[in-house]
Amino acid sequence: MFVNSTKMALTGEPLSFNDIVSGFNLSVAGKYLNLSSITYSVAILIGAIISILLSKKTVTTRKNYISLFLLIIITIPFSFYPYIGTIFSPNNRISEIINSSANNLNIKYIYWNWSQNIGVNGLPMHIIQTSVRKSVPHATDAEQLRYLDEKRSLVSTHIKNKTIIYVLCESCWYDKKNFRENFKPVIDEGYSELRAISPVYGGGTANAEFEMLTGLPSNSDKISGIIYQEYSDAFKPKVDALPNALKNKGYITFAAHNYQADFWYRNKIYPKFGFDRFDSIINMGDLPPEYSSIKKPWQWQPDDYLLYNAALKAIQNAGNKDIFVHLITMSTHGPYQHINDYGEGVYTYEINEAVKRFVQFSQQVEKIVPNAVIVFYGDHKPPLNKYFVENGVLPSNIFNKIGEEKDEDFVFKMSTTPLDFGDVPVLIKSNDKDAIKKFITDANGKPFFCVSSLVDKHFIQSGLVSFNHNAKHVCENSDNFNYDKLINMTPSWIYSMSLFHD
Repeated sequence: MFVNSTKMALTGEPLSFNDIVSGFNLSVAGKYLNLSSITYSVAILIGAIISILLSKKTVTTRKNYISLFLLIIITIPFSFYPYIGTIFSPNNRISEIINSSANNLNIKYIYWNWSQNIGVNGLPMHIIQTSVRKSVPHATDAEQLRYLDEKRSLVSTHIKNKTIIYVLCESCWYDKKNFRENFKPVIDEGYSELRAISPVYGGGTANAEFEMLTGLPSNSDKISGIIYQEYSDAFKPKVDALPNALKNKGYITFAAHNYQADFWYRNKIYPKFGFDRFDSIINMGDLPPEYSSIKKPWQWQPDDYLLYNAALKAIQNAGNKDIFVHLITMSTHGPYQHINDYGEGVYTYEINEAVKRFVQFSQQVEKIVPNAVIVFYGDHKPPLNKYFVENGVLPSNIFNKIGEEKDEDFVFKMSTTPLDFGDVPVLIKSNDKDAIKKFITDANGKPFFCVSSLVDKHFIQSGLVSFNHNAKHVCENSDNFNYDKLINMTPSWIYSMSLFHD
């Protein structure tokens, strides 16, 4: 607890399993040890030894021994439930029972807030939960040379477009039967539609973003967890991601998010990924009165006007220079209050507002840079669980538990995959209609890491090894692909060299 408190005081971040096993982190932690902490540790150790010695002399009954043994047997599965799916496989009945029981007992990993997770589950359980992270992938000497040779061969690639804009629209979703009319203003602006598979549902935005910026699957057998959070310290100073690739070719690289800069560790990640500048909510000023005065009581999210206003300034300031703009919206973030419905009323209102803001932004961009390529995509479905089940968007058989009213009472089965919940819309605009047609043919229905690799192939040509490899060898046009096979096809040496090693 002393080490956790010290780390919290100095960094604002709690202790994790990686801090314990990482030699680098231990060497740093050693600098904060003092006589007091060492004395306390020795005292606890001596106390534990004395307790063990005394326990041998303590008379107890066979009944107490049996009770203690049964208690251990009952609690062990819950203590190590994060590993149950690995031990028995997610489809195993034992895995489903233990996972369902853990949820019923409110033993849940609050992965988006480690400090809160410690408060709810305790430090020991937090350490176990954060230990599930896969180790950093490595490459052999031969694989390193192969990667570097491939990287050098792609350096001279000429970028196709001068202004490239990615807009990650928080929880933006529609299909043919639900909410499509709300997105019609975007389509009417000349955007072409396709579908993609997000690796996440209802949250975990950072993993969708990671796939779009790196072209690497976030849920493969190479890495795990929320990638920004789990590997923020392990990433090399200059990750081979799209911003760095464009920066190396003279592009200005700008990112903005109308929320806290440290959420999902973006303030740590973005410099490593190659963004020259990152504007968060504290850089965006106040919302104009004409917008703030009409906000509903349940609209707690920052307005996307702030985000787009910051982006327009960056584009205008770029002048004739090439620029890559990466935006993450916030105004449609859940949860959505149920007002005599299943939350779809609030969601519809927020989507209408978000679409209006985006269309205004798109129109203004076109006036400044008529030839800009704009990719607008929903990061994941909104957490409208009750609405989705009632309206046939999600089948009830992918849930272990069906909630009566609250969306948070729904629990997915461990065997549920992005093929079950990951369908999301992608909209793209470019003056190159032939490229649009080819891109949609190649990318429609594919995972985000394929979408980003194929955007690069048809509109950018950044020279990233990951994009090039996936476009050629992984994301080839196929109507019937095996999702589980596809996400594991990118070799570990590409992960290793792209993200962690030079």
